[in-house]
Amino acid sequence: MQLIDNSANGAHPRAERSTPQNRRGRATTGLVRVILACMRKDIKSVLTERAFMFQTIVLPLNYNLLLILFVLAGSNAPTAVVMQDSGPYAQQFYTALSGAHSFHLQQASAAEAQQLLNSGEIVAIVTIPPDFDRRLQARQAVQIGLAVNNLNTDMTDDVRRGTRLAITSFYSQAFPGQVPIVPEEHDAYLRDTGYIPFLSIPVLVIGLMVGGLLQAGTASAREWDKQTVKELLLSPAPSFAIAVGKMLAAGVMSLASSLVVLAFVILVIGDWPLHPLALFGLIPLVAAVFVAAGTLLGSLLRQRQTVTLLVRGIGLPLFFLSGIFAPIGFSTPAVQVLARLFPIHYSIALLQYAFEGFRTNTLGVANNVLVLCAFLVILLASSALALRRRSVAP
Repeated sequence: MQLIDNSANGAHPRAERSTPQNRRGRATTGLVRVILACMRKDIKSVLTERAFMFQTIVLPLNYNLLLILFVLAGSNAPTAVVMQDSGPYAQQFYTALSGAHSFHLQQASAAEAQQLLNSGEIVAIVTIPPDFDRRLQARQAVQIGLAVNNLNTDMTDDVRRGTRLAITSFYSQAFPGQVPIVPEEHDAYLRDTGYIPFLSIPVLVIGLMVGGLLQAGTASAREWDKQTVKELLLSPAPSFAIAVGKMLAAGVMSLASSLVVLAFVILVIGDWPLHPLALFGLIPLVAAVFVAAGTLLGSLLRQRQTVTLLVRGIGLPLFFLSGIFAPIGFSTPAVQVLARLFPIHYSIALLQYAFEGFRTNTLGVANNVLVLCAFLVILLASSALALRRRSVAP
């Protein structure tokens, strides 16, 4: 029998040659399959726990509502104004009090105002005397009565500062040229921002933080709780691919819950982003950083309950430390140093730029993005390393 080889140079036409490009392609395909498989597995697991999903959505909204109640309760001091004179100057002075942005005003008689002060329903009583207009027209001094319940030092100082500001504003408008020193204001931004919209931006960040830490941390710790981690560790899949797949699943779920908070900030609070394209580019980056941190946390703690308790415990301290009420540049040097150690500060600074155009730290937008990317790379590498170390542990 004679074998006839019709292929050129004796090569089989259907045989595949193993080239470096083919090996790299198969390796890349294998990594993608591992990542997608881990992602699908974790998403299915989360969807079976509806109570946990509800918790990750409601918790950031609770923070927002609490801050709104805090602002509504403490932003303006409730004050009664006793109008014993109804002349044009008296009315103009009442308008100046309203423009001081320190009072929640209501008119009352002297007896009603004193009763409100005694019962603790108001902080101060401003009394405009009956000869207010007459004495001002005669260029005579006028004494305005101010009774203050100084139980709360913060509100007491607000009342005192607001009253002085109202008097100065009134004189500069009613008697031009009588006040020798007149301030000239130059605003750093084109529009003013209310306290509630300003606070709602950090709340969006805490929504991304809580959602990312809880989703990724519990998903990672769940493998140890249910002993399914053995399947992952004994598989030939790279630990890096497993970590990335779990992070993608947690990122998808945390972004879904964060969209609820974002809708609340935009539609209910009315805080529309000034740079929407930057906002929708920054939100995935911020979410990825906290998801990577949650994955590392779950790999280290290995218990879902411990992860949940820790996230709830550290969430608010980090939140208040990172510039929720004002830029950290207004804080003490120690607070500034501590805030810069955590990614939440840079996340708040970036989202404040996306919403209002604010620059609340000295790094600038590009450098803040680079810092978050550095956090992401470090946390991602640490998560893969933590999983690998667990795999060789006895």
